[in-house]
This record gives sequence, structure tokens and C-alpha cells, in this order.
Amino acid sequence: MISEPKFAKKHLNFLSKDETIKPWKIMIQSPYDYLKSCSLHSIFHKPYGYAVDLDYPLKSLRWGVRIVGSCDGLVCISFFKDLTDIIYIWNPSTRESHILPSLGKVINLGISYGFGYDSSNDDYKVVRGTFVNGPREVKVYSLRTDSWRRIQDFPSTLINFHSMESGQLVNGSLNWAATNPSIHSWVIPSLDLGKETYREIPQPNYGKEFTRLSVRALRGRLCVVCDDVCTFADLWVMEEYGMKESWTKLVSIPTWRMHRSLLSSGPWWYLKDDGILLNFSGKFVLYDLVEHTFKHPLIYGLHQFHQAEIYLESLVSPYTFMKVPIDRKE
Repeated sequence: MISEPKFAKKHLNFLSKDETIKPWKIMIQSPYDYLKSCSLHSIFHKPYGYAVDLDYPLKSLRWGVRIVGSCDGLVCISFFKDLTDIIYIWNPSTRESHILPSLGKVINLGISYGFGYDSSNDDYKVVRGTFVNGPREVKVYSLRTDSWRRIQDFPSTLINFHSMESGQLVNGSLNWAATNPSIHSWVIPSLDLGKETYREIPQPNYGKEFTRLSVRALRGRLCVVCDDVCTFADLWVMEEYGMKESWTKLVSIPTWRMHRSLLSSGPWWYLKDDGILLNFSGKFVLYDLVEHTFKHPLIYGLHQFHQAEIYLESLVSPYTFMKVPIDRKE
């Protein structure tokens, strides 16, 4: 019964209405490129947590693993081996996975991915953009058709990507941090997964000089982190997607007290009366929003990490959306 698509969707709707932290976990890439999982509830509310090893597809490849993104309990993973990207969509809860068709050898190493749900077509899509030393071409994979196709390229006059971070999914669109080369200013380009069109997201009035901008998806809302490296990092949240006037400053974090900058792979989660989960130099840190203090959560089985991603434990199957039945793989 639980493998039925209708049941999986009802279960997903039920989880999405749960305002607690319990349905959520965080997937972690360890320094040795193994993937682990830990309960968010244990990080926020328990004396300690456990980072459990995940039995994921192509685990034997080990090196070059990258968490592209997660959506509705599905996680997109890529491996880089012999100038080839191997990408698959995987549900860690049910262990169902599907390997995407190969795009061949990768000549351009400046690659950014994104993964999300296209509600207008009831489809999950993977976006692959190349940005450095070559054409700024963009290809989109559709789980419905199990195929890649090229769409309109990123406007070369608008964006210059300094980081190969994955696009952050908010409101059916993927969002990146980039710069406008003509005016040397930061911009937030966005790709609508349904219309497959681009737009520029308006930014808040920061009121300060900063050296780096990072874009994150924080509990379903767009979040930007502007970091001046040495003193404070400001976190802004867009309450209504696309509306400039809806930006509010969530917190200003004194990074000088940690003697390091706030890295761009966080924040991941926050609780208004508790704290916000951050990454300082590959270690989890909880910043108390009330007491304005730092706490280092104890996680057995993990000391440092390269990358992390929040995901939901759902029953959504990648095979439900494919038009052509194929052999299922674990």
C-alpha cells in the first residue's frame, strides 16, 4: 500500500503540515566523501546526536561525491569520475534510485547543478549549467521523459558565477549568487522550473559593505548571507518570494567571536526561540537567537564535514513520474 503514488502524496502532504522538526534529517558528506545522516531533532533538542552511515548507490566510487539538492524526500547526488558526471535521484528512506542518462565527458569544469519540483508539469527536474572558460549553456533533465535537453543559456551579460554551489530551490525556482560583470555588483539570478525562464531577484538594502554573498533556502524561504569575513555576517530572509519589500534581517552573527568567517554552505535550519544551525570551517555550530551565544552540538561519528543538505523522510518514488517503466535499482 505504501508504494502507491496516491498514498505517497498523502503522506508527503501530511509531513509538510508538520511544523515540528521531527520529519527532517540532515545528510552530511564526511571528509572521506562518505554520506552520513543525522536527525535534526537530536542536534537541536538532545545532548548529542549520531551520524549514521548511509548505504547509497555507487558508494564504492566514494571520491567526487556531491549532494546536488533535495526535494520532497528525493535527493540528487552526483559523482565525478574520469571527466564524467554520474548523477542519480535517490530516496534515502525507501532506497529507490534512478541513474540519469550520461552527458558524456565534461570538458568545462565550471559546473553548477540544481534540483527541484516543477508543480505545473508534476515533474522533478535537474538543471546543469556550465559557466567557466566556455559557453554558459544550461541543460535540464526531466524525470517524466528521462532525458536531457538544452534550454536558453544564462545571459552572459548578466551573471558571472564565482562559486559552483547548487541552485537553491524556493517557490518552484532555483536561485544562485553571482555578480554582474558590467557593474561589479552581486545579483541573484533565478530559473523558474516550470516556465524555464530567468529573472533577477531583488535584494535587500544591506546597509553595509561585504565581500561575499551566499544564497540559501531556509525552511522554504529565500535566505541570503552577506559576509564581510572579519566581523559580522548578516542573514536576510525573503518572506514573500520575489517581493523586495518583504526582506527582513533575521540575525547579525558576530563571526569575529569564532575567529573565522561564516562559510556559505549554511544556514540549514532555525527555530525562532532556540537557534540557527550554521557551518564554521566544516563544523556544526548552533547560534542562540535569544542569548546570542554559540554552542557546538555533539555528533558521534562525525568531526568535520565538506557539505550538508536538509532532507525529508518521505515515500515519494522516482519511478512514479517516469512515463516509460524501467527496472528498479537500489
